[in-house]
Amino acid sequence: MSNDLGFGKTAKLDLSGFAPRPSEKTVSRQEQEASDRAAERAGFQSREPVERVRRIRKASEPLDQAFVRAPIDVINRFKQYCNETGMSYGEALDELMRKSGI
Repeated sequence: MSNDLGFGKTAKLDLSGFAPRPSEKTVSRQEQEASDRAAERAGFQSREPVERVRRIRKASEPLDQAFVRAPIDVINRFKQYCNETGMSYGEALDELMRKSGI
């Protein structure tokens, strides 16, 4: 089997004329802001990636689930309590149990 890879040449590839592309000219901040304003007026949307904010969660203990079957007015009162206090269902349950001495 030959080393020419089917091109008929066995000589090494000459890369002496290869050079990286010259760097593009840098755009000043004023030019960039002017082009951004013009693009905004024309209705273009930015394609720059949006930084995703990670949610910071407090350390938690092991969790479990309890499914409660109750009359709708009881469930609605509980949900209303959670909405008014800003508590999660678990936090509200804990608070109500603590208040009742359980």
